[in-house]
Amino acid sequence: MPFIDHDLPKNGEFKRWKKVSFDDIDYSDPVQLRAAQVSELQHQWVKQYALRVVRDALKLCYETRGVNANEDCKDLALKYLEMLPTHRLKGYAGIQRNDPSK
Repeated sequence: MPFIDHDLPKNGEFKRWKKVSFDDIDYSDPVQLRAAQVSELQHQWVKQYALRVVRDALKLCYETRGVNANEDCKDLALKYLEMLPTHRLKGYAGIQRNDPSK
């Protein structure tokens, strides 16, 4: 995906969201519960996008290097393989625990 300058914010700073942990919320409050779920999903999407960036760079490297791609793109391939198990979308169901007060 090419870089498009209209994706940049107007003031030059990106909006950062507050990371809400499932350990720090009151499970009886649906607003806090949903905020923690959305926060976890946002975190996973950022990791997924980082994986996509490395994959696209690896694809471009293989296309441009030609015959020497195995040698020239080895570091990207190793980085991609290292990121694969940890940068998948898993959702929040495995992280969210039941209400501890019950």
